[in-house]
Amino acid sequence: MNKKVLIVSQVIPQWYVDLLTSALPEGTHIDIITGSNVRGNVIASPVHNPKSFLSRLVCWAKHYSFMRKWIRQNKAAHYDLVFAVSNPPVNTFIGLKLKKVFKAPFVFMNWDIYPQFIDLSIKNPLVHFVCKLWNSWNNKNYKKIDKMLTIGNVVAESINADLQNKIDIDVIPIAVDTNKLKPIEKKDNLFIKQNGLEDKFIVLYSGKMGYGHNIELILNAAKALREHSDIKFVFIGDGQKYDLVKAAADDSQNTNVLLFPLQPDDIFPFSMACGDIGVVAEEERMAHLFMPSKTYSMMACGMAILGICSKHDDLYNLITQENIGCAVTDNDVNLVCDFILKQYQDKQKLQEQQKAARAFAETVYDTAVIQKQYKKLFEKYL
Repeated sequence: MNKKVLIVSQVIPQWYVDLLTSALPEGTHIDIITGSNVRGNVIASPVHNPKSFLSRLVCWAKHYSFMRKWIRQNKAAHYDLVFAVSNPPVNTFIGLKLKKVFKAPFVFMNWDIYPQFIDLSIKNPLVHFVCKLWNSWNNKNYKKIDKMLTIGNVVAESINADLQNKIDIDVIPIAVDTNKLKPIEKKDNLFIKQNGLEDKFIVLYSGKMGYGHNIELILNAAKALREHSDIKFVFIGDGQKYDLVKAAADDSQNTNVLLFPLQPDDIFPFSMACGDIGVVAEEERMAHLFMPSKTYSMMACGMAILGICSKHDDLYNLITQENIGCAVTDNDVNLVCDFILKQYQDKQKLQEQQKAARAFAETVYDTAVIQKQYKKLFEKYL
């Protein structure tokens, strides 16, 4: 008899759906409750709106209300496994409810560490009190989850740091398709040719420009290096700090700052591969709570990684242990500038780090490698 699996995530990318599907036993029936536009047996839930913290709270509430109603209407259904992702974080509560109703194991991928992220982002006594209550709930209920997953060793430590009852957490990194994302020579790169960047040394920031990303330090470095006309700081993406980058790009004195919107799917492999150096910028006080997926994409494209991070997080450990770039802590803009200039001037050193990054992405983070880890996990619970 074929197994039935329920996946719950208000936001889920297609690549993750495909990864989970390929890792599950052949013939498994998979239902996906999500607000994302993905292929599969989708049960449409409210769409997520990440524009602001308030809009996220509203979306979480809508998702929670939708799930409560769905559970009431589907109590007679049967599932052999419930798999939920921490977008939104209320999926911990929802997943445990689904586990009880369907009498099925509950596996939870904790990508977004709450309430720690909120507590560090919003300095307010009332918010801190709510987060304290939230942590108490986590401490009582996390142990009821059959398997907690997360994306990095330090992130796993951070989950357990606020728990009196420590739990066993498996680490499965975010996957990257190293066949789709790979190094592309500048002369063959459509994004570079379309934007006249063939002869430029590119420091690339691609992705979300959110509250948890230290965009300010990158812009300060661009300002300090604007006399070097061959070095361009290319920003691609959106987010809460988009206007900050736009203001810098619109400043006539900052001719080295270029801003582009998110690129269409057919251009994305070229835009992601346009950089000589890829920037992954975290806010130091929150760096231990997440591991940006763009890191693996940039590594797959063969970029040296400039990590703006803390001295104790997964990004710092990856860069320093594998010698794939430079980890900058303490908001040291001079170190940022020194690293960029040294890589610009020493092409051999740059190429060594680029090759090391690509090789590590292929052997550790490639989709086929991560798929095997999920397959082993699902075999245990199915």
